[in-house]
Amino acid sequence: MEAIIARALEVALIDVGGTLWPNSWPIRQTDGEGRRRRVAAAMEGHDPALVDALVEDLLRSSRPQDEARTVSTEARVVGGAEELIAGCLERHGLAPDPQTIGRVRRAMAIPVDQDFQPLPGARELLAVIHGLGMRNVIASNTYWRDAASYWDDFRLLGMAEHIDHIVTSVDAGHLKPNPALFEVAMRWARVAAARCVVIGNKEENDVEPALRLGMRAILVHPDDPRPASSRADAVAADLWECARVLRDMLEPG
Repeated sequence: MEAIIARALEVALIDVGGTLWPNSWPIRQTDGEGRRRRVAAAMEGHDPALVDALVEDLLRSSRPQDEARTVSTEARVVGGAEELIAGCLERHGLAPDPQTIGRVRRAMAIPVDQDFQPLPGARELLAVIHGLGMRNVIASNTYWRDAASYWDDFRLLGMAEHIDHIVTSVDAGHLKPNPALFEVAMRWARVAAARCVVIGNKEENDVEPALRLGMRAILVHPDDPRPASSRADAVAADLWECARVLRDMLEPG
């Protein structure tokens, strides 16, 4: 039985874009209207005309970041979401307090829908990791999403039952490869780095910070070209192979 395997590893820290989900985020025709409704709800109590002007500013100001993520969810963008939102609020005479910025940021996050599909083997990988007696922690760079947004997405996709915790760069305050995101996850799990394995699709963002902290690392490329080289403990072409590699890591002897 998988659950009785002696566990040298206790926690899997798992990336999302390019790992569990596709490596790009398409812009849908309905996204703008959905954002309008959610921002209006987040700014309830303010003058509707003022809110309309704020929404137009947010949509216009965020277009370069959204277009970059249609190419790659790991795209580097200049300036964070909080900075962008604060600027929009100030231009319309609204106070950029942390609570308002947080509400608007969550409203700008585009939720998945019923047509969205994770990468092949994603659900199975999470289930296998749980079957091995380990915990799954999502560890993802994001722009708009925080942990609460991701929980909504994973529930809709039927994947939440195999996720124990979520940490995003929004929650940690830093983007990978800064180690802060992994350190926050370790503190939540109350385990040493040596008991963790990072599963991700980027050498710079996932493998290198994991190894510097003393974690194991599996580089996966289900939605990317095969890497020419990697310092990871293992490289897996798809998520089913990743599950097999992880079993091998945990086999006694």
